[in-house]
Amino acid sequence: MKNSYPNNINKILSILNGVFTTFMLITLYFAITSPNLTLGDTVSKQTIGESTTWVAVLFVLMIVSATIGTLAIPNVRAYFSWVFIKNGLFTGTGALLLSFLMQLIVILNTHPAIGFDPGAIHDALTNTTSADLISYYSYNTNNLPLLLLQHLISMITNTSSWFMFDLINLLLLAITTLINIFTVMIIDKNSIKAALFLHAFWLSVFPMVLVPYSDVYVLPLVSATLFLYALTCRWPKYPMIIFSGVGIGILVSCTYFIKPSAIIPLVAIIIIEVITFKIVNTMKKLLLLVAIFVALGVTYTYFHNVVTQQTYIRIQKNRTLPAIHFISMGVSGDGGYNAADALAMAKMRSQNDMRHYSWIKFKNRIGSKGFVGYLRFLVHKQNKNTADGTFGWLIEGHFMNAQPSGRGLQRTIQEFLYPTGIHLADFRYIAQVWWISFLVIIFLGWRQKGKYFSVLRLSVVGAFCYLLIFEGGRSRYLIQFLPSFLLLASLLFRPTVALIKEKSAWMYDEKIKE
Repeated sequence: MKNSYPNNINKILSILNGVFTTFMLITLYFAITSPNLTLGDTVSKQTIGESTTWVAVLFVLMIVSATIGTLAIPNVRAYFSWVFIKNGLFTGTGALLLSFLMQLIVILNTHPAIGFDPGAIHDALTNTTSADLISYYSYNTNNLPLLLLQHLISMITNTSSWFMFDLINLLLLAITTLINIFTVMIIDKNSIKAALFLHAFWLSVFPMVLVPYSDVYVLPLVSATLFLYALTCRWPKYPMIIFSGVGIGILVSCTYFIKPSAIIPLVAIIIIEVITFKIVNTMKKLLLLVAIFVALGVTYTYFHNVVTQQTYIRIQKNRTLPAIHFISMGVSGDGGYNAADALAMAKMRSQNDMRHYSWIKFKNRIGSKGFVGYLRFLVHKQNKNTADGTFGWLIEGHFMNAQPSGRGLQRTIQEFLYPTGIHLADFRYIAQVWWISFLVIIFLGWRQKGKYFSVLRLSVVGAFCYLLIFEGGRSRYLIQFLPSFLLLASLLFRPTVALIKEKSAWMYDEKIKE
């Protein structure tokens, strides 16, 4: 997958990689210093009162024991090699299936009502006349397509229960995982074992399966987009170019209506294709871009008509919150949701008034920070946007009101995931270790080059920049971009291990001589 480009193109890609590496270094630092990674009482105001238990201690002891055993005891190293390398396909598949089984057990034992936006969507499945819901969808028309989709699902399944939609979430995660595995197979089949284990690890600590919202619904679409682009990189024949281009256009259009910001990988694809446009296969690149935009235009027009002509819920026209509102919120507080701004929008008589108010607020907030202050704010916001390995679990306002109850396995699961659960801090700790592991793999894989890697890295940079500009303030918004992270970690695992072995070879020199 390596490409030979002229010096000017290589310089552009090197700058891009430098920006990516800088972002990853900052993100990794904040992930390592996260209060989630605190044994004992946490120090964050959002997790105050939570304390890890023997579970986190046992988890740390297992990691330390496995690491020391691998480095110091040949028999242990040989055993792990036999399990994870020689029989990696078998054990990796088993681990992945086990992670899905764990998620299914979680859903079967607890499927709580969720607040904030998912709650508004769920309420509208059974009540379309509420004044509050009509107002909500008038302002947040971006969630109308998801409401219509979930309404269709509830009609097909004849139920609107949280349990059913959690099962749909699990199905979407399974599809995402399978697509990612196939993508890794196309780009580098030797990385499949790593992909199996890394996806299994991710699913084991991903509680968002209980949140049926656009963050999860968009994942298969993003993964499928990156899969089709991988096909064009691996087999750049004209039929494949046309097929993939049309597919990408359709998928990106669907993505836009579910989660507009999740189309950033397409932007990355276009930028990389344009940068390398005059190097090789110019006609194929042009054909790919034309196929994408034609399919995107046709599909967008269709879905736009469906949404604008929907009659499921009556909304007030021309009350949609303008983009500048979210940009203005993005420079307030921690860069996240601002209740005062939302209330002000509800009092505005027109979108022009909304834009004017938000623009004035934005200028005042930027001006009060100054240049240096704004840079400090962006660094702080990057922390809030990316450091939390639970992806903002329970951090969102009105996330969940349920408390641990019941007995046996159900109670145990709830103690890990529910507010006031005695093992909630343990869950945060374990999830944080997973997130740090992924970031380390991606960061240390900097030597791996190629067009597809450039697209994935640029997708991550684009995601970071988007969240720095618009409303962010919590890492839940990263979920929509996880396919890029998962693919990078899977494809860079082997190069990262090779780099670590290379840099630590001195530790084994004497043993090798003996």
